[in-house]
Amino acid sequence: MTSESHWIYPHLERIDLRLQHYYYQKCDRYDSLPESFLLAEDKLEQRLTKPQGIPHWLTKPDDIISHPAAKENTAPDALSLLVERFELTEFERDTLLLGLLPHFDSRYHALFAALNGNSKKQWPSFALAIELFSQCQSDRQLLQNSFLPQTPLINNQLLRLNNQEEPIWLQTQFLTHNSVWHFLSGQRVILPPLITCANWHTPASHNWYPQTLYHSFKKILLNDTNEIRPLIILRGKQDSARELAVSHIMASHGIHTLILDLARLPDEENSVTISILADAIREILLHDACLLIRNFSLLAEENKRLHHELSILLNQPKLKVVCLAEPGDALVWIKHLPIVQIDMPVTTLEDRKTMLKASLPANVIQGINITPLCQRFSFTAETLPLIVEEAHQYQMIRQPEGQLEETDLRKALSFRAQQNFGKLAQRITPKRSFNDLVVSDTLAQQLKEIVAAINYRDQILSSGFQEKISYGTGISALFYGESGTGKTMAAEVIANNLGVDLIKVDLSTVVNKYIGETEKNISRIFDLAEADSGVLFFDEADALFGKRSETKDAQDRHANIEVSYLLQRLEDYPGLVILATNNRSHLDSAFNRRFTFITRFTYPDETLRKKMWQKIWPEQLTLSDEIDFEHLAKRSDLTGANIRNIALLSSILAANDNIGQVENKHIERAVILELNKTGRLVF
Repeated sequence: MTSESHWIYPHLERIDLRLQHYYYQKCDRYDSLPESFLLAEDKLEQRLTKPQGIPHWLTKPDDIISHPAAKENTAPDALSLLVERFELTEFERDTLLLGLLPHFDSRYHALFAALNGNSKKQWPSFALAIELFSQCQSDRQLLQNSFLPQTPLINNQLLRLNNQEEPIWLQTQFLTHNSVWHFLSGQRVILPPLITCANWHTPASHNWYPQTLYHSFKKILLNDTNEIRPLIILRGKQDSARELAVSHIMASHGIHTLILDLARLPDEENSVTISILADAIREILLHDACLLIRNFSLLAEENKRLHHELSILLNQPKLKVVCLAEPGDALVWIKHLPIVQIDMPVTTLEDRKTMLKASLPANVIQGINITPLCQRFSFTAETLPLIVEEAHQYQMIRQPEGQLEETDLRKALSFRAQQNFGKLAQRITPKRSFNDLVVSDTLAQQLKEIVAAINYRDQILSSGFQEKISYGTGISALFYGESGTGKTMAAEVIANNLGVDLIKVDLSTVVNKYIGETEKNISRIFDLAEADSGVLFFDEADALFGKRSETKDAQDRHANIEVSYLLQRLEDYPGLVILATNNRSHLDSAFNRRFTFITRFTYPDETLRKKMWQKIWPEQLTLSDEIDFEHLAKRSDLTGANIRNIALLSSILAANDNIGQVENKHIERAVILELNKTGRLVF
């Protein structure tokens, strides 16, 4: 006990004096007396008449009379809070104090052994507590009810019972649970076995939480009521910072949060699980805390006894319990307990701007535009402190004495957003911009409109369209046209303009011959991409998302399911999805109305080919003055991909000749080699 815990000494003295008085009344029964631990009978009578406010074993005999009494304190002490929170009677309170004595001085074990008449029985018993604190014989039967299974002392495991079974129930020995000892000592700790699956969550300084969630909690969990509160099911994605939001909301009211993970419960019989759950309930009642349960859906399995016991534990007044569930988790109903489901609010653009602005350090450069960063990148209140710290480290590498700039934040946000797609997709860091893209003005305008749709989607939805539309707000584009006409490059340019990576899906690893596996791969790609900030790009999409056919067998049925599933994910995806195909007619017609944009890529005309020939060469490369770009544009119907390949190959041929510049002969040879690949004639 700390020095601030002196308030408990008068309570301990009162129980100790009553225990010694009882001992002297019964002392003729025993042969062995622990007299070194007892006050003389005459001094005992003096203390009973005039208590000193402190147990005698805490002072030297000469100091007892002069020891100052505990100062009066108007604030409720921990014992008063304990009595209030568990609605204990005076008898139950004194029983806890009796079981608390050995925690203060181990010599009480000898005293209890003497009173029990057995050196092995060193704890107080139910019968002893009843004899000590009953006023008359008629009270004793009534006081026995305090030790029944559904009473606060037993149901909440405030007492630790001796596992050795007694032939007479009233001879059951007990100690006050260690958790109660720590609580009265002003400590908030978790003890075994609860420590294997639970922890106290202490929020960081950043205290953002969704206001709509706060208002819901305020009405249901944070109201001042003595009635049984409903169990809250907070449904949302795993990375939606639900735990942090709950902890911050509770912390704003001075309430701690205990997190219990059902997936970490020991794989043992029900009695162990039930005991751990009871420990968790005891802790939150002790500390007037909130219990946050992870993996609540694990209770959905058939287990009648566990459900029954959980129903008893949770059907108590004043409990604040929030259970986390993900969108696809099965519902769990607890008997006789009201349950309210709340969806975790999705953070809006304004939410992210508020969070990021509040987290920026003092050395951030003035006028930094955080809006595009919040539009492009996904982050939560949980990851944001780390992102800001990492941005600071990038700034230190760039310029230790400088200011935090947008480029530092972008690096940190981009790194944190990256997901591991494994073999399902390739991450491409875009290098080319609209300046490198040679297309018609009409096509360039369409591509810029796609960028605008991403830039302003959140703003438009928040202006009222979200309620009007409710679903199908995803932005998607279909690029169709012959191979080599710039579909992949256009996707890269868009990603670069948005300041994110291009996530190119590898269809060879997605398509699986086993029924249902392709759909699982698609689901995984979209789940990861939603957490990532990149542009999702399906090249040659008709290989996977072709027309739905008449259902003739199980294979056809599941192929149709794959197309339907993709349509659903396209409509709900929060980022940008681009599908590319060489032949639009191969795609299912249902995609037409689902796409936000459908963009056609054609072979470049002579004017565009001339621009391509002029722009493809690096500035560092020397070209012969004899090269006629207009002639090159006229002579062959080449695509941008062909021209890129020819420029690269002709530069290699020139380097091999070691003449320091690219000449016509190198380009002519490269054209022949390029066209021969496709069997086309050279004119």
